[in-house]
Amino acid sequence: MFRGEQAEMSGSEILSTLLGSEVRGVHRNPGLIDTVDGVARRIGRTTVAVINEVRELLELGVLRQKRIGAFEVVSLDRAKDRELLESVANHLKTVRISGEK
Repeated sequence: MFRGEQAEMSGSEILSTLLGSEVRGVHRNPGLIDTVDGVARRIGRTTVAVINEVRELLELGVLRQKRIGAFEVVSLDRAKDRELLESVANHLKTVRISGEK
């Protein structure tokens, strides 16, 4: 469904993607394995509305995708998620606060 290479993104791009995604709410249930339709229902949106967010999170590696029987499912990749959160934290440490010298 969404197969592709993981994208190289800057800390600010990663942060923007993560903060702008309601799908990121899978953290509340990190063991969740569900279809994109199921994820959309869980957050009260349509599949069409979340498909690009899911694609971006797959490209980042936060979500992973596999086939279980007849279904393509997504789940949180905890190791990659932790790695990206560390990257974002490091990025935030380097961002100069407006007006700070």
